[in-house]
Amino acid sequence: MRSTTEPISVSVSSGVAISAKSTSTTPGDHVGVFNLAADGGANNAGLNVVSANTAFSACEVSGRETAHGTLKISHVNPGPNLNSDANAAAISIDLQAGEAGGTAAQGIFLKSTTGGSSGKILNYVDSTGVTLFALLPDGSLLLRPLAAPPRGTGAGLKLCNVNGTLGVVDSTGAFTPLV
Repeated sequence: MRSTTEPISVSVSSGVAISAKSTSTTPGDHVGVFNLAADGGANNAGLNVVSANTAFSACEVSGRETAHGTLKISHVNPGPNLNSDANAAAISIDLQAGEAGGTAAQGIFLKSTTGGSSGKILNYVDSTGVTLFALLPDGSLLLRPLAAPPRGTGAGLKLCNVNGTLGVVDSTGAFTPLV
């Protein structure tokens, strides 16, 4: 019997290295679970997918869901405070130069290879179910109407919909309608 502290290494020159299939319909069952069950380690991940193939993606995910995402990412605040995870992100993208001295890679690329979508391309809904903003399939942007202009920020201009009027809020909080 293999010790649970020894790593597993599989090498193949062609074909599929590891294949798993489950036909379970029991709630909570999964085909594979990777659990990094220790806290700490500056770059220890539960799963690290690496590919040297420049001709295709490092990871491919596909699904046939009707009311769920094909890929679900949940970030959970580790606590103990509301702001304990202020510098965290549910998705973090790092565009690296490698040995080329720079990169021209796109941070996020969306495409429909089989005929487009009639659904929202990007949709942010708050915990009460209110859509705060959405990028619609025709390229238009839906912004939730605000009762009053939001506070200003030193980070730059805020594009917002104030009572049905599109405008910008500057760093002082002044609202200027776009006409």
